[in-house]
Amino acid sequence: PSHTRRHVTMTAEELVDLSEEEMHAILGVEKEKIALGIDADEVLEFIGTREDLITKFQTDIPKFSRSEAEKEVDKFFMDGEMLDLWIKYGQRKKEDPNWEPEYAEEDNSPFAVFSRIVGTYAIWIVGGLLVKDLVTGYFNKQNGGGGGGEEIAVAANTVVDAIHQISSTLTA
Repeated sequence: PSHTRRHVTMTAEELVDLSEEEMHAILGVEKEKIALGIDADEVLEFIGTREDLITKFQTDIPKFSRSEAEKEVDKFFMDGEMLDLWIKYGQRKKEDPNWEPEYAEEDNSPFAVFSRIVGTYAIWIVGGLLVKDLVTGYFNKQNGGGGGGEEIAVAANTVVDAIHQISSTLTA
């Protein structure tokens, strides 16, 4: 079901007179179920209550049932980095409502595109040569009766995985 209720937060003035226990009661999260180093007053001011987040999760991801949304919100409350990121974002927006995060633009100049393509092919060629050497060494060892094929197979898989990861990183 789609919820039309807006995300509700409390102002710093409303939070001043509340005890920590009262803040956690309003938040809907026990003190032990929120990441260390995160203050309930900041969550209430810049993110909202547990119920607000459940509603937001269900609105943003309609396929979530209530129990799935609750489970994900509980995970979110234990993720100190994400909470801190959202709190800092909220603080920044409060200071300057027109502020928008800046994202680095991707360099699509012909030289950069060419460099990425050449780099990708170079990695695959070098990796291919390494794998070829490993396979050739394996077969030579087998023909000589030396064995050791398991180590070569593991090494070949590791090299191929490393090449794929490097290639993916360069083309991302």
